[in-house]
Amino acid sequence: MQSEGEETRKGRTMSKKIIKTLAILLVTLAFYSVSEVVANENILNVDEVEQTESYPIYENDQENDNSLMNNNGYETKTMKARIVEVVESHINEDPFSGVEMEHHLVRAEILEGEYKGETFEAESYTYPGDGRGYGNFQLTENDEVFVQIQLVDGDIVAADVMDYTRDLPTFVIIGIFIALLLLFGQKQGVKSVVTLGFTLFIIFKFMIPYLFAGYNPVYLAILTGAIVTASTFIMVSGFTIKTLAAVSGTIGGLASAAVISIIFSNSMKLTGLHGEEERMLQLFHQEVSIDFQGLLLAGIIIGALGAVMDVAISIASAMDEVQKADPSISRKQLFTSGMNVGKDIMGTMANTLILAYVGAALPLLMLLYAYENTFSELIHMEFLVVEILRTAAGSIGLILSIPITAIVGTLLIKSVQKEEKQKQSA
Repeated sequence: MQSEGEETRKGRTMSKKIIKTLAILLVTLAFYSVSEVVANENILNVDEVEQTESYPIYENDQENDNSLMNNNGYETKTMKARIVEVVESHINEDPFSGVEMEHHLVRAEILEGEYKGETFEAESYTYPGDGRGYGNFQLTENDEVFVQIQLVDGDIVAADVMDYTRDLPTFVIIGIFIALLLLFGQKQGVKSVVTLGFTLFIIFKFMIPYLFAGYNPVYLAILTGAIVTASTFIMVSGFTIKTLAAVSGTIGGLASAAVISIIFSNSMKLTGLHGEEERMLQLFHQEVSIDFQGLLLAGIIIGALGAVMDVAISIASAMDEVQKADPSISRKQLFTSGMNVGKDIMGTMANTLILAYVGAALPLLMLLYAYENTFSELIHMEFLVVEILRTAAGSIGLILSIPITAIVGTLLIKSVQKEEKQKQSA
């Protein structure tokens, strides 16, 4: 039977866990509340952007026509539809650019909203380099698509096929993933699902709004990483010594990756405008000051977060088990055991990080291979140097998280052991 003292001690420990967990949740909610206020005050929507001096063509239109929407009853809506019939499909030449384009004319039936059941004709054009894939966007009967319809006085006057609908298979694959987590993980699987949802919440409701508000992307990435790391480890492992060691190692690794990224991005004179998405963001939000170089560094930090967390918790857990198995182990031996575990998983985790980046950049690598550029030419191209920096900085952060976790873990474990011995002797 447990003594009254042991029960009291367990009760206090549980109370501390609950209080610390609630404190983390309260801090997170505070960040979320502030981010909502900042986002609402600083983020411009599309309508606001169209009325600024950066888009004079819209100003002229508004002066002459008082906007198409008000005078002509013009309205645009996007909704799901099903292809009833493919009327025609052929290749034309764009009269302005001379580039070949695929043209599809279809009849479609709306599947949702107030216009459900109505049929109409819609067109689709695809060009080489189009995101939908020139030569691959072949519409057939019964395909479900997204269409953009143009309305005048409530009547459909024109429509364009935007893309295929992909919601059902997307939800199915997410459902399979969650089901397997719950099936094999059981209680831990539930915790994993909760922490994953919390991670997405922090990224979309805290980090991204603050990025649009103009805050430093690197600081935001490190803060986001710290919140995600602490909440994940506390949820999965509780508020323990190994959790503190793993959190310290993860934050140390991320900070190391950030420092490396800052130093070398400046020496490489990287702009952060190396891809189509960055340039589109620059054009779309001209009224918001976005630090694209900082955004690049933030992406490197967040991209390395998962691998660094994995390494840190593996080392901390192993050291905790070694201490429990042999309480008399010395500090040096405990530190060495942590480093040995880190060395064993370092190679595979670095490979995981590198292969993830290679997989994401595979079309880029194929393009470089096809053009047969020399190394001296490639090493000056920003889009390739960015991928090299992303891989190297993330891997360096991962490697440095090993000694940081081992050092912090050794200090914490041995200090707690010393305190327990003093209490027992007293």
